[in-house]
Amino acid sequence: MINYLKEHKVETALVFVMTIFALILRIIALLNFGDLWVDELYSKYFSSQGNAFDITKALFKEDFHVPFYFVLLHYWSNLFGTADNVLRLMGLLITTLSIPVSYYVVKDLFNDFAGALVAGFLAISAFNIHYSVELRFYGISILFAFLSTYFFVKLAQNFNEKWIICYSIFTLLLLYTYNFSFMYVFCQFVVGLVYFIKTKKDYLKYVGLFAIIGLFYLPVIIMILHNVLTYQTSILQFVRDIFAFDLSCLFTLLLTIYTNCFEQFTTNDIMRNYYYFKYLFSFEGILYALMPIIMGLYGLVLALKSKNEKVYLFVLPSILLLFIQIVLVFSHTLAFILRYTIISTTIILITSIVGLTLQLKNNKNQKNEFLIAICCLWFILNLFLLFQAGKYSVMNRNIVYSQNLAQTVKKLDVKQDDYIFIPRFDKLIHFYVPQGNHIDIDTYDALFLGNRPQDIEFIFGNDLSAKLDRKMAKTYLYNYLVNDEPLTYLHENLKVKYFSKMHKGQRFIIVTDETLDALKTNQEWFKKDINVYARSAIYYTLSAKILSDSIGFAKQDLRYKQHLKPSEMFDIYVFEKE
Repeated sequence: MINYLKEHKVETALVFVMTIFALILRIIALLNFGDLWVDELYSKYFSSQGNAFDITKALFKEDFHVPFYFVLLHYWSNLFGTADNVLRLMGLLITTLSIPVSYYVVKDLFNDFAGALVAGFLAISAFNIHYSVELRFYGISILFAFLSTYFFVKLAQNFNEKWIICYSIFTLLLLYTYNFSFMYVFCQFVVGLVYFIKTKKDYLKYVGLFAIIGLFYLPVIIMILHNVLTYQTSILQFVRDIFAFDLSCLFTLLLTIYTNCFEQFTTNDIMRNYYYFKYLFSFEGILYALMPIIMGLYGLVLALKSKNEKVYLFVLPSILLLFIQIVLVFSHTLAFILRYTIISTTIILITSIVGLTLQLKNNKNQKNEFLIAICCLWFILNLFLLFQAGKYSVMNRNIVYSQNLAQTVKKLDVKQDDYIFIPRFDKLIHFYVPQGNHIDIDTYDALFLGNRPQDIEFIFGNDLSAKLDRKMAKTYLYNYLVNDEPLTYLHENLKVKYFSKMHKGQRFIIVTDETLDALKTNQEWFKKDINVYARSAIYYTLSAKILSDSIGFAKQDLRYKQHLKPSEMFDIYVFEKE
């Protein structure tokens, strides 16, 4: 390896410069990234458990994700500390390796010009920069998926021990890092099996390899089955009751793959999707969105028309995965969240770039100049938009979430006997509000995971809780949500278990989040048209209702002292026993 680098000094220098450039962009994004948001707080929460076994046990009981990333983050934090950006730095450094890896992988499979272009595009990709910095496993999953894909192509063409071992290692790392990756590995298996049968290779050995990988993956399968069964007992359905779906969401796929018009698109951002669709036909939209999309799709078409065996092995699992995900979205089984497509979008982007460069290699004529111009223009437009996009740029995220909460709570001088009530995500925000006597109610786990039935009874009472299930929840909760009826059982339980037992001067502090803002608006919509209520995702409305009623009950039974707003995300209400 060292000899190779010495013999290819210009290439080595180019890869080094691109990697440093990518690293600088990611560090700039890191410094402007802002506070941890809810999903990142989950990463911090799980990685803060005592050891690898405790992390796995917590994930088994409370979540749907696989443990490798959180275990890695746990030991990183033991070495370097738990400051937000210190934690994010782990993923940033690991995922920056995608730049040199992408160059050498694409060069080996296709050509060196393709390798340089791919490394350059990944270096400036807003989607990849964001998930390199965010305290989640998606960025690392890209690296593992990329290496798994590379070794999948190699072993499909030459089924020998070296490629089998390499493929198995990186595929298992991917499977233990990202829970949806099993769908991608399944797609690899299907594409590879068709290829082995078509080329009359020994497909039984190939099937045996995946059986062995499946055996090593068995602990995760058990975790997933347990969580699915637990989830089925919940009142609300994650896909139905948080995320809505609209066909305009599919347009954001193209924006994500081929442009730097980036936001953390999810299906509940439908109005934002319409905004971007409208934006497409403005001058800026044509320049920064429409043109890059056309260039990228042109490259993808060229790749698929090339009849290159390695291209098909490289990209078809991703296309199949994307198709399966879209079918699941339409069947309301999976939420359309673009980070869930991160493997497919990255591989398809790379294939589109490769498609253009394959034409350069095969045609020694004036068409080369045209294709080189397309590649350069596409790169320049994305690079310019990376910085020009203002507050929507991934380089200027600057979310104010948890840290301002900590600073405000510090000013409150919370006493040990003060009650702290954070109905949503208390276990996550606990890092920033460690003082006081926390009331152990978690509406997220109770409503979605079904593993806290005692919380449902605390909020709704025994009789109503016994009736609530996924099928009938909306029917039974209509009056509570739409007609602004108070949650009387919640009031009674708060009064009996807390308010009546407080001594004079003792404080009751409620921390709410942004869900509270949507309550009145949603209630008005639901009153006007019951069909709107039937189609709507009610989780945020229900969470806001619980928060709103808790504040109202505290105002009735305690003395209202003050209202603080540490950030756009949080409100703090302080009450005192008279």
